[in-house]
Amino acid sequence: MLNPSRVLDYVKDNLGFPFMTIELTDQQIIDYFTTYTLRTFSQYFPDVNRINMNPLVETNQVSGRGNEYYVNDPEGLEILNVKNIYFDQSDLYAVGHPPIGPFSQCEIRNWALDVANAGMLKMVGGNYDRTFEFMHPNKVRISPVPNNIRAITIEYERIHRTDLGTIPNEFQTMFCDLAMSDLMIVLGRIRKKFGNGVLRTPFGEIPLQSDIFEEGKEMKRDLLEKMRVGSYTNVVFDVG
Repeated sequence: MLNPSRVLDYVKDNLGFPFMTIELTDQQIIDYFTTYTLRTFSQYFPDVNRINMNPLVETNQVSGRGNEYYVNDPEGLEILNVKNIYFDQSDLYAVGHPPIGPFSQCEIRNWALDVANAGMLKMVGGNYDRTFEFMHPNKVRISPVPNNIRAITIEYERIHRTDLGTIPNEFQTMFCDLAMSDLMIVLGRIRKKFGNGVLRTPFGEIPLQSDIFEEGKEMKRDLLEKMRVGSYTNVVFDVG
């Protein structure tokens, strides 16, 4: 499992520490990539979570808005998008969906027709075909109003935890490289403050390797392109 200490060691080792000086403390490095790198990474590969919510509970309802509800992450993490909302099957049962499956081969034909008809009626019926819209930072609008539904499941995307425990194993190296590119950019900016990357001393000029800034920018640009190609855009399509 990835954690801040592993990322810190990876970044420092690849930057040549302790043979090369790093102008930031360990805690400053960790604070930077858990604040900024983590947000960038989460935009492409977010953490997917699910919560149950009762629309009838007043604390879940947005005051003065009949069909808007709060989506509260249990860990207080920022919500990026709502992927889907799962309702119970009562709407399907109301339009004739069989409550149980077929018990024999002879029943399959009628069962399948009932299922197809129920799905079609649900699509064209204004009271049953529900759509939703996510509104930043943590609200969702459901239409029509789910008046009689006591429980829905909301599947949403959020920023990864700062302990990095939610980052998938296959993306750990990519996150470490992204953190290193961000740090290279920061170090380059710091070093450019010193005589445009050159420290002048009585013994001559000492280059501070300010070119690390351009190297970090190029590295991050390549990583973001790979992440863009390898991820799905956060777009919700409402069908109905």
